[in-house]
Amino acid sequence: MEHLIGDAKANGARVVAGGHRLGNVGNFWQPTVLADVPEESKIMNVEPFGAVAVMNPFKTFDEVVERANRLPFGLAAYAFTGSAATATALGDTLESGMVGVNTFMVSLPETPFGGVKESGFGSEGGIEGNDAYMATKFVSQM
Repeated sequence: MEHLIGDAKANGARVVAGGHRLGNVGNFWQPTVLADVPEESKIMNVEPFGAVAVMNPFKTFDEVVERANRLPFGLAAYAFTGSAATATALGDTLESGMVGVNTFMVSLPETPFGGVKESGFGSEGGIEGNDAYMATKFVSQM
């Protein structure tokens, strides 16, 4: 996180909240919010696993979907909107194994957990997680 946030700041991003290590033992990092992060920043081109939210402005729905789908990763995506039509369109167009619209709750015991593209293949948890343990067979007899 230190390297990714430092790189974003060096490229002109603003730290809105957090942005620092907690203590000097272990890998504890403050929850961080970055704004106006340039697309060439490393955090915009990798799959960060840390408490960081990147907030960038956009002009159109198509622009934001294109930017979200441009990477070869797709574990989880999150979006917030007041429009039911936009919420449905986000669920349909975001290339991600899990999509949270107006919520961060995408990982529950009864739901499948998994990504697409280079963020994984298949799902675990939920009824979909049982598929890996099944040997499906079709028999046709006349």
